[in-house]
Amino acid sequence: MTAPRMLAAACCLIAGLTAAAAQEPAREPSKAPETSTAAPSAPPGGEITGPRNNAAKIAGLVGFVNVSCDALKGDTDRFKAVVSGMGVDPKDLESGELLLRARSYLEAYRKDVPANCKRAADLFGKDGSVVPGLVVPR
Repeated sequence: MTAPRMLAAACCLIAGLTAAAAQEPAREPSKAPETSTAAPSAPPGGEITGPRNNAAKIAGLVGFVNVSCDALKGDTDRFKAVVSGMGVDPKDLESGELLLRARSYLEAYRKDVPANCKRAADLFGKDGSVVPGLVVPR
């Protein structure tokens, strides 16, 4: 698979992971909405879209793996290569709105640690179907 196709596939599957992690259960119309810790649709201070948003999703995923998955860790070099391949400077994820967005995704993934650790290994592990080698065994 070529690098552009791999990145496109990663973006689509990360979007699916995020949607699954952030999905709220249906509620009765008479009940007030519950407070949600899901990733916001747009961060405070402006909208982040396209490759920059996808880079924040990947950063959130790798951050989640590093703090929540006992058997896995992110491969820093692979992470930087993937983000750079999307046209985003990895340093941009260390501050400002992109950092806040990445943290919001990290928190969304923490809603179901066992399931999301398994998904991270399946999709981004050594033999992952999206971005192989993004997460590796500790």
